Amino acid sequence: MTTGNDGYRVRRAFTAAELDTILTEITHATSTADLLARTVRAVFGPLLADHGTTFDDFTAEHRLNQADYAIPLNQWQAVAAAATRRAEQWGTGVTVSLDIANVMPSMYDDPAAPVPEVVAVDRRPLMHELHVARDATDVIAAAESHIDALGRYYGQASDIHLEALTSWHRQLARLFSMAFGARTKISRDGSRSLFVHTASGLTFAVIFHGSRRHCTEQACAATILDDGTAWPPRPGTAVLAHDHTPSYPLDAPQPGHWSFHS
Repeated sequence: MTTGNDGYRVRRAFTAAELDTILTEITHATSTADLLARTVRAVFGPLLADHGTTFDDFTAEHRLNQADYAIPLNQWQAVAAAATRRAEQWGTGVTVSLDIANVMPSMYDDPAAPVPEVVAVDRRPLMHELHVARDATDVIAAAESHIDALGRYYGQASDIHLEALTSWHRQLARLFSMAFGARTKISRDGSRSLFVHTASGLTFAVIFHGSRRHCTEQACAATILDDGTAWPPRPGTAVLAHDHTPSYPLDAPQPGHWSFHS
C-alpha cells in the first residue's frame, strides 16, 4: 500500500490473486447491472481492506470517492476491457465501457505491475435478428439506386460517387454490428434515411445529407432549386440578380453522404 504525498488513501497494484478474483466476478455476472456491481465491489474490496473498511460501509450519505484510490494503468485497462467484453452477451459493451470509466479508481503508470491473462470468450448470441420494415427496404433500394445514378453521371471514380458509396456502405455495415445487441429493428426515416432501434435500447438514424445546390459566384449565396429558380438560404442572405451558375447541374442526381446520428 502507498499513501501520503500523492494524495491517495490507497495507491497500489493488485496482486495476481486479487486480479483472478476480479475476473472471476466479472465472468459470473448475469446482467449488465450485475456486471457493474460485481466489478466495482471486486475492484474496491482489496483497496478498502487496506485501511480496514468494506464496500458496505459506504452509504448515500457517506459516499465512496473513487478518486481517493489508484491502481496501475495497465491493470485498470485490463479490468475495463474484461468487463466490456463480458457485456457483449447483452449488447451493452459500449454502455459498460462508459460506465466503468466513471466508477473505477484513478490510475498511475507502473509497467511492472502484473496484468491478468484474459481468455477471450465470445459470448455474443449465435444469431443476430434484423427486423426490416417494408418501407425501410424501399429506402435501402432507393439509396442503392441513387448511388448508381451518381456513378453513371459523375463517374465511378469521382469523389462524389465514392463519398456517397463508402458512407452508405459504412452505415449499412453498422446495422449488422452486435455491439448494441442481437435484435435490431430498422424503419424508414425519410426518402433516403433509416431509423434504427437496437436491443440495448440505443436508437439512432442513418441520415442522408444532400448537398445544397448553390450559385458558385463568390458574392452570391443563392440556393438553386431543381427548376432553376434561386432563393436565399436564409432571410437576409444576398441573392444577386444575374445568371446563376449552379454548383451541380439541374438535371444531375444530388451529391451527398450518409452519417450516423444517435
